[in-house]
Amino acid sequence: METSVESLRSLLKRHGLRYSARRASLLALFRERPRHISAEGVYLELRRRGGDLSLSTVYLNLGVLCEAGLLRRFRGVSGETIYDSNVRPHDHLLCERSGEVADLPEIEIDGVPLGRYLKERIEEETGWEVHEPRLEFRGVSPRARS
Repeated sequence: METSVESLRSLLKRHGLRYSARRASLLALFRERPRHISAEGVYLELRRRGGDLSLSTVYLNLGVLCEAGLLRRFRGVSGETIYDSNVRPHDHLLCERSGEVADLPEIEIDGVPLGRYLKERIEEETGWEVHEPRLEFRGVSPRARS
């Protein structure tokens, strides 16, 4: 993904956010490659790269990026908040031994994505309005079993 200053500036603007170098450095980190990482992990990685920002700045800007739809957040195996660079609908596999997180490709039932299928069925049967279905699967990854 493109991580030039201008592309990041444009992306932030399209999502209604003001550009700042710190916000752009956070976003660039997530656009380098797919990631599942805690705020502390982001903070340590950016500090390792010479970034000058506080942990509170990281938390604040991660929240802003999530609210704008540029990142997703979910709970990891230990209950910590994990930030995800993949904002498309998907679910996660969580390893209870290592904490590893893997994206689970969208599964379909009768040609309908699983999340939407479950959302519609639950709404139909309960009368609830479901905003965002999220599933997580916990277990042990192949690497952690060896």
